[in-house]
Amino acid sequence: MKKSKRYITDFVEESLKKRAVFIGGPRQVGKTTMALGFLDPAATPSHPAYLNWDFAPTAEKIRKTLLPLGQPTLVFDELHKYK
Repeated sequence: MKKSKRYITDFVEESLKKRAVFIGGPRQVGKTTMALGFLDPAATPSHPAYLNWDFAPTAEKIRKTLLPLGQPTLVFDELHKYK
């Protein structure tokens, strides 16, 4: 089955050339899946540039600003939980 393109994909892709982009919306609508697609069309949550705040070791790295080097784009998931 072919994935359909989301209506905001082009806007996000163009915006990423100039700035950080925050994607918000209801639960379970595909925000993470779409964001992973900007890293690599086949990216999974194990991609080094995907940083999920809900994973304690990753949250600690974010707190210490130990971010992966050499990644043109980073995806921070659940970062709104960082106080």
